[in-house]
Amino acid sequence: MTFSTNDRRQLILDRLYELLSGLTIPLAGGPTGSISIVPGNIVQNRNELPKELVPGIILLDADEIKNPLTQLRERGLTETRVPSSIMKMTPEIYVVLDTRGITNKNVGKDLNTARLAILAAVLPDTQLQSIVGANGNIVYDGCVTDLARNRTMKGQLGCSITFTYPLLRNEYAGF
Repeated sequence: MTFSTNDRRQLILDRLYELLSGLTIPLAGGPTGSISIVPGNIVQNRNELPKELVPGIILLDADEIKNPLTQLRERGLTETRVPSSIMKMTPEIYVVLDTRGITNKNVGKDLNTARLAILAAVLPDTQLQSIVGANGNIVYDGCVTDLARNRTMKGQLGCSITFTYPLLRNEYAGF
């Protein structure tokens, strides 16, 4: 039995990690002055960044679902093969800033700078576009910060980017 090496989900996650781990993001910083998110300040599938990687990025594989808008086959027809599906995957990307103290100086500005740098790296990337293919797309859904009433207010942001791509039978037929 042969197994495919064309797992689009894994290819997307690998490319996303490569893009995010290569970012240099200059930040205004807090009371001690300017800082940067530097290449390599990233962890994958871990809940927290080690202190030596802050400020940095956390990448979580997160969830994948079948696109509910995928066309259903007509009732009564016999399916001679497993149909392809359109999948939607939304990995979680978190920016974690250094502790800024009680004033939270430049926290909002720095989170927005990091968000924009991530979008500029991911959305136009031709390798990611190639992986999702002609039937797929990459969409920025929005972000969530911890900068709101009754939240931690430490300087964290989560970006939501959805990758839509086909799950083709010939890509997993060996399993």
